Amino acid sequence: MSINQQADLTHIGKKISQYQHPLEKGVANALYQSKEQKQRRFKYLCAIVLKHVLRGLLFSWPLYLLGLAAFTLPTDYAWFLFLMFFIPALWVSFIILKRGIEEDYQNYIKQVILNKGVLGMILWG
Repeated sequence: MSINQQADLTHIGKKISQYQHPLEKGVANALYQSKEQKQRRFKYLCAIVLKHVLRGLLFSWPLYLLGLAAFTLPTDYAWFLFLMFFIPALWVSFIILKRGIEEDYQNYIKQVILNKGVLGMILWG
């Protein structure tokens, strides 16, 4: 985790592993399993997924455009050409999406007691 991510994490919440005393860890684990924390994790995870979907579309739109351009060709194999370009575009987008979501989840959500109202920090961080 980089210095910026550690600084962001102090505003977002506190990792359970940062608590030293066993009693503090027990209370943190109980709080982590609370309904409010589960709702926050779900809301923040949805925001992270949306963020990475939009970033993936911005990054790989030329690949999708290549697939759609296949329909402009005067050939009977337009569907084949469409799939030949479109399937790799989907694969690249999926890989980028998966890695980004996993990384942000590990850094900002997993085993973190999340503060209220930090959705913007997660989205722009």
